[in-house]
Amino acid sequence: MFLIFLIIIVSLILQLFLPWWIIALIAFPLAFWKARSAGHAFGSGFIAIFLLWVVMGLFKSFPNEHLLANRVGEMFMLPPGSSNWIFMLLATGIVGGLVGGISALAGFMAGNAFKSRQGLKGA
Repeated sequence: MFLIFLIIIVSLILQLFLPWWIIALIAFPLAFWKARSAGHAFGSGFIAIFLLWVVMGLFKSFPNEHLLANRVGEMFMLPPGSSNWIFMLLATGIVGGLVGGISALAGFMAGNAFKSRQGLKGA
């Protein structure tokens, strides 16, 4: 749970100034440092970025009554209607969550490789 909040807070702050892919550069070292298992790393990265992007999407979509999200949904051949924004919001969250989860998993795996190398040097 701590890793999820840490990824959310750091990503929220840095995404205000840096490009979207900074989430991968945040999830990697935080999972390297704090993840307990591969599932914990992927799950924490996925959930943190999914929640962050969905909440940020809601904050940006509500003021314009989901106009842009509905139009993008129509470009993706979703049936015309006023609920396209929900699908687009979920798709955005899933894409971001996969980037965060895979990056966190890679960070955990790199941490395991680094730790096992340290154990070989001491032997």
